[in-house]
Amino acid sequence: MKYTCCDYRAEMMLLGLERRLQSENLSEEEKAAIIAEIRKLKEAMGLD
Repeated sequence: MKYTCCDYRAEMMLLGLERRLQSENLSEEEKAAIIAEIRKLKEAMGLD
């Protein structure tokens, strides 16, 4: 399997979203949006 630039980009996006989720000053709406985005990204990457 080839590891492409798109794979790397998706991993970095996922890490960034997971880091943002750890922030203490997020509203419930922001947390829900980030969690939804993480789910979509993981699904697209075949992780879930």
